[in-house]
Amino acid sequence: MLSAMEQSSAPLKLRDVPVLTLRVGPGHTAYHVHQDLLFDMSKTFKTAFSGKFQESSDRSMDLPDDDVESFEQMARWFYTKDLGLPKPITAETNTKCYWQLAKLNTLADKYEITTLSNIIVDKLFELHGKQIVPPQMDVVTYVYENTTEKSSFRKLMVAWHVWSINYTWYKAASTRRSILKLPEFAADLAIALALKAAFITERNPLKGSSSDYHES
Repeated sequence: MLSAMEQSSAPLKLRDVPVLTLRVGPGHTAYHVHQDLLFDMSKTFKTAFSGKFQESSDRSMDLPDDDVESFEQMARWFYTKDLGLPKPITAETNTKCYWQLAKLNTLADKYEITTLSNIIVDKLFELHGKQIVPPQMDVVTYVYENTTEKSSFRKLMVAWHVWSINYTWYKAASTRRSILKLPEFAADLAIALALKAAFITERNPLKGSSSDYHES
């Protein structure tokens, strides 16, 4: 089966290709990206810069709500296919890794960058396989506040907490307080735990194939 990277479109043409300007964050930090590259990666950007939209004539777009650091990481990935995660990923660096992936996922979801979304899923499976400390609740909170209910990232956070966390975690008072603040996560977690208890879901989804969570 082809990887998410191998499934990307045909080789890009960069010679004599127009460069688009994306002004990111409240400070309007400017990023200049080749048009063909951006269009190949993102349906949203391709639509915005096509037709009669203002962006089409200006060849630029303001993205004031986006995080500059995360956008720079994504822009670098456009050209290098490197997620820019800490190396090596250890128990000490895992928190930063989860935050970077969560924020990148938000941008990938917002701008319909399917290839990046799928690579992030692959990386989460890889981290689970290394038995790195699970994503903390502040990361889960961010994911639920910045994704839709169909998000693969959400589903993987739930699977991680159902199948790969010691049940003593559920006894902690801090766990209850955290879950109370996230009713959607609480509902998803309850359903997944019930299915597991009833043996309807008999194996850990994170032990399967990451491609099961890929977007088409």
